Amino acid sequence: MTLTRRGLLAAGATAGASALAGCTDFVADSLSSDRATVARAALQETGYAERTVEEVVVERTVGRFGLERTIEARNWYAEYDRAIALDALGLGRLQASVVSVLTTPQVSVLGKTFNPVGDYSTDELVALIQSRYDELEGVERVGEESVSVLGTETTLVRYRAEARLIDAGTTVDVFLQVSEPVAHGDDFVIGVAVFPQARGFETESGNVRTLLEALEHG
Repeated sequence: MTLTRRGLLAAGATAGASALAGCTDFVADSLSSDRATVARAALQETGYAERTVEEVVVERTVGRFGLERTIEARNWYAEYDRAIALDALGLGRLQASVVSVLTTPQVSVLGKTFNPVGDYSTDELVALIQSRYDELEGVERVGEESVSVLGTETTLVRYRAEARLIDAGTTVDVFLQVSEPVAHGDDFVIGVAVFPQARGFETESGNVRTLLEALEHG
């Protein structure tokens, strides 16, 4: 299922890091974040498995007064998934439910924190994902809830969408959940979950909450 690929959140990481890279007056040549991962006990409780934890390095060359400068942002991306039964849709079992976590560095200027990513709404984050990910269509905001991420209460917004399953040659209705960025340590942390739904029915939102509330960072 294409939706399980790292590109879903990596696209957002690229956009956010590029925004940082544009702050040429304040940003150092290299910015780094710490990884955020789900505690093992939460994975065992929900039946999810770790698929990847990797660094996503984004570089951007910017110019000013005829001089060029390369800015590097080192983000971390973690992805977890598990098999979901889609027999009712005639698709059997697929690795379809995915929870991803992105950390991206904050910028400190004279003791104050600045980072465009921290000001993004979930609607803006979804728009960034859509602009770089053509297998996700018909995205519609349908609700929100509060969730505690790394000790901070934040909003987890739910969207209804349609995803294309490349391997099965068909499409499936999914829910997309995106958390508002949470400032923790020197980074911003963002969570994204994608899981199937049939006529509005789903079973994964409780697991998503468990995983996001069990994040460990720095």
